[in-house]
This record gives sequence, structure tokens and C-alpha cells, in this order.
Amino acid sequence: MSNLDDKYTMTPNNKKSFALFITIFMVVLFGLLSYKIVENNIFSSNLNKLKYLHLQANIHLQNIKEYISLHNTQEIEDFKLNDDRYILKIVPKNENSTTVYYISLETLGDTPIRLSHKVIK
Repeated sequence: MSNLDDKYTMTPNNKKSFALFITIFMVVLFGLLSYKIVENNIFSSNLNKLKYLHLQANIHLQNIKEYISLHNTQEIEDFKLNDDRYILKIVPKNENSTTVYYISLETLGDTPIRLSHKVIK
């Protein structure tokens, strides 16, 4: 029985290596957890940015549709958007004695938002 007791007693080197193992394990565990938390926050932030840009593009599109219904063709072709984040294209086409305006609104940069609409006047 004394051989078993000698075999399983902790020496100072065993205690240090066990403490080092536990420390490394805890650092890796907390590192993985913090990585997941940061990843989720970045994804949520990017999603909120896309929602905001899409909502803003919808508001611009509604205002452009109202502008088209109130103004003549020359004023519509000269219309410029005051927001530098978007590219606006208005293409008028005459079809069957009516003018159809094709409106395309897309964002600049790496955000993939594009809205299009057709207005008949």
C-alpha cells in the first residue's frame, strides 16, 4: 500500500505542471468565448448598418417618386440626390403616349443594396 501512496502523491513539479495546464485551459476557453462574443457583436452591427441603409434608400425612393409626379421631364432628368452614399439613375422612356421612368438607387461601397422602381406618368 505504501507503493500506491508514493505513486499518487503530488510532488512540487506535479503541482506546478497541473497549475500550468489549468491556466492554459482557462486562457483558451475564455479566448474562444470572447471571440464568439466579438463575432456576434460585429455581425449584429453590420446587420444594423444594412437595415439603416435600406430604410434610408426606401425613403429616398419614395421622395423621388413624389418628385416625378409633381415635375416636368426636364426637371426630372436634372434631379440630383443630396446623399453621397447612393447612386441614383433615372431613365425616362416613352411608351404608348406615356412616359415611364425607371428609377435605380444603389449604395456606394461594399454594402450591396439596390432598389429599383418604375413610375408611369
